[in-house]
Amino acid sequence: MRKLFIISAVIIGGVLGYGYWHSYTHASFHVSLDFKDAGSTKPVPLPNAEISFLDLEGRILASGTGDAQYNYVHLIHPVVGDCHGIEKSASTSKEARKSWQECFAHLSTWIPDWAGKVRQISLKSPACQLENYPVAVSRYNSDWYLWWIPHPHIGGKPYTYYSLNLTIDEQDCIN
Repeated sequence: MRKLFIISAVIIGGVLGYGYWHSYTHASFHVSLDFKDAGSTKPVPLPNAEISFLDLEGRILASGTGDAQYNYVHLIHPVVGDCHGIEKSASTSKEARKSWQECFAHLSTWIPDWAGKVRQISLKSPACQLENYPVAVSRYNSDWYLWWIPHPHIGGKPYTYYSLNLTIDEQDCIN
């Protein structure tokens, strides 16, 4: 009986440990970017912006570009680049889906290395330019202890989720 308890505890510990490890080492980062000019009351998306994510000392941690169609920022991995083009074609072929999964694997393991250190951004777009603009990144660690449940709305490999919602006011721009 004691042996069975120890084996069960090791299995449960291993399953939970894997979930915690995966959520700690894999992440996603959603950045929405809006612009509010002096004459409007409602912010509008800020497409084609180049954004750099900086630490407290102003060192560049990562970069991205604003999407021209949707209101989010594509992160640019230093080795594999932007996965967005690959993602668009992922629904049309198995090879493209495999390429996207590989690209996403690189992104998801790269993001935890720097996302929690972001304290500022620099931004360049036709409408606005910012240097060392202070920001606060939100972090949510998924329910890593539930990853093993075989249910479409509960289970799945756990990730840490970072998000940054920016509304840039025209008066903050330096151009």
